[in-house]
Amino acid sequence: MAKKAVVSRIAAVAVFILFVSLVLTVTDRIVRAKFIGDSTTIVNGFYAEKENDIDMIVIGSSNSFCTVDPVTLYEEYGIAAYDFGSSSQPMNISVLYIKEALKTQKPKVVALEVNMMAGGSIHSINEAGLRWGYTDIPLSFDKLKCIYQSLGRVDAEYFSYVYPVFRYHDRWKELSKLDYTYFSQDKTNYTKGYLETQEVAENTVNLNEYDFEGEAWIEEANIAYLDEIVQLCRKKNVELLLFKSPKANWHRYETEAVRALADARGLKFVDYNELYQNGELELDTAADFRDDDHLNDFGAKKVTIHLGGYVKANYDLPDRRLDEKPNSWDAASSYRQRSGWQEFMAARTARECLEMTQNDADYVLIVTDRKAGNGKEVQQWVYQDCEIALEVQWQDDGIRHIRIGESELVLAKTGGFYQVLIDNVNHFQAGSRWNIIVYDKVTEGVVANLVFDE
Repeated sequence: MAKKAVVSRIAAVAVFILFVSLVLTVTDRIVRAKFIGDSTTIVNGFYAEKENDIDMIVIGSSNSFCTVDPVTLYEEYGIAAYDFGSSSQPMNISVLYIKEALKTQKPKVVALEVNMMAGGSIHSINEAGLRWGYTDIPLSFDKLKCIYQSLGRVDAEYFSYVYPVFRYHDRWKELSKLDYTYFSQDKTNYTKGYLETQEVAENTVNLNEYDFEGEAWIEEANIAYLDEIVQLCRKKNVELLLFKSPKANWHRYETEAVRALADARGLKFVDYNELYQNGELELDTAADFRDDDHLNDFGAKKVTIHLGGYVKANYDLPDRRLDEKPNSWDAASSYRQRSGWQEFMAARTARECLEMTQNDADYVLIVTDRKAGNGKEVQQWVYQDCEIALEVQWQDDGIRHIRIGESELVLAKTGGFYQVLIDNVNHFQAGSRWNIIVYDKVTEGVVANLVFDE
């Protein structure tokens, strides 16, 4: 009888712990900070990738994912790469990310950006850097160990990294719809982890101090983490490449210190500060940087093209553009080509705009003519799959629904007020005769909202 009581008590405790863990997990997903466009998007996008589909993984701080553009690598060389990094990522978190990557992928190359290796300490990283690094990584023994390495203790702060709900519990006051729906959304990252930006630094970036004299300092712990990465890669038959993105305040003595570590371990090392100084890399220091430490799209494309050529010349990577079936990099390339400015956006008339878009099966056109019927009525059409899917001549108030791509479209009239709602957001523009809203089924969103007088 006593034995049964003990078993029942143990079972009750186990159920209670399981219940508490479930509650913490659900609430954690809701209230945790979402670093959209940064670490959250990068990490969740990585886990959304098909298993064993990535041939090259780029690891490191923001210098990695602001420098290497996987879509350009694919378009130029057929390299299937992903930027799996986090802002201000210290070396111990780089180890964690590589361990996570190797759970689902079998890359041929891991490219480690070394900005945080030289002069950085894992204990000097501020809270923001740690939150960026840990928040979206799934709970595991490796993560628990890594958090302890960062903090050196187990206390309330430690558990706030294990369950971020303890850190972000006061976000209840500012929760939005995104907080409740994000974890059920498609996490596909069409930039493959790269941070797109065409922002240009206010001042010309100074790269001319590269040859200043000094002494490099690399913490012993960082060397130990590098050795752990080397062993991880060799165990999985993965080539490890070290590289340094171009930035201000990086010097030749730091290059030489990292190169000595690389040579001692039989690793290749590419420093783009050195290549710039030697005239082997053309960069416009007035136009190719977002700030002193990060490239923008213009500079990243130049470095990426060079890195792609280097990787193809030194490692055996397949050209995934030759795959028989379209892959996720094809989709990412298509997504980019259809994002941003398109030729039809320069159309001068509604007719010209329609002629340029109506034969593209991936465009949905919502057209409003506010002067139909000699100016006595408003007429609306929805073009989908290159044909009229819905036509409305408004006289009385009303609502019309139709599905477009993955979104819900609603046309509505209330008195003299008209709405074109796509996923509950009104896009209708009044004031001109024609309003043409262009929804792209590839990018799953409105790419243009145009008005014309004729």
